[in-house]
Amino acid sequence: MPPAKFAILEKKRAHLQPHDPADVGDMWIWRALALPSRLRVASHRSHDRSEPEARAFLAKFKARTDGRAPFFTSDQLPAYVAALIANYSTPEPPPARRGPGRPRKEPRRLIDPGLRYAQVRKRREGGRVIEVKRQILFGSEDDLIRVLETDGCGSQINTAYVERDNLTSRQSNGRLVREALSHSRRKDNLQHHIDFEDAIYNFVRPHRALRLRLGRPAAHGRRWAPRTPAMAAGLTDHIWSLEELLDYCPPPSG
Repeated sequence: MPPAKFAILEKKRAHLQPHDPADVGDMWIWRALALPSRLRVASHRSHDRSEPEARAFLAKFKARTDGRAPFFTSDQLPAYVAALIANYSTPEPPPARRGPGRPRKEPRRLIDPGLRYAQVRKRREGGRVIEVKRQILFGSEDDLIRVLETDGCGSQINTAYVERDNLTSRQSNGRLVREALSHSRRKDNLQHHIDFEDAIYNFVRPHRALRLRLGRPAAHGRRWAPRTPAMAAGLTDHIWSLEELLDYCPPPSG
């Protein structure tokens, strides 16, 4: 999960007037990136980084995966902890015999034993990062390191991959560029642009870090086989053309 980036809808929040609609102002873009494929799994937009928005974002992520709790890393946003518990836990079954006292209004939650989560906390001074701390909230350190090494991400907990992806997204989507005039005027157009850019990133554009070295050079002299994140994730076996993406009709749900 990323340190969320933001877009501007019509005007900056600092310039809002009392009569402006509620949909106007800064918008945060939440994104979940899967490793090692670097597949963009889910994107979500909101006007704030609150706990309800974090829950909605993770619910969208869970609906697009097999439902099992993977290993999450993120920045230090407190809302992620409650959102993870809400999406990856089950209510504790009631006791066979109730003891004295008033019963609980809400049952305790049993957290998924497979949930692993760590936060990266950065301290900045003068716009520069001077200290990085890592805190494990769910799971053991040995277990998290084992997952990182298995995925080929080294042994260090970090958010570098998704921070680099934020830069890629800003290069491709002018609506996400700060201090620019290419802001959005309608929320639905912003969402359409985000979805379209995610689809091109996943299926159409090869990712340099995902290429595979060929056993021997091909007839045209190429030594590397390009791959997209969707190919690395096993969702497709070839690089899609833009025409193929636009012509694709997803099967009906359910």
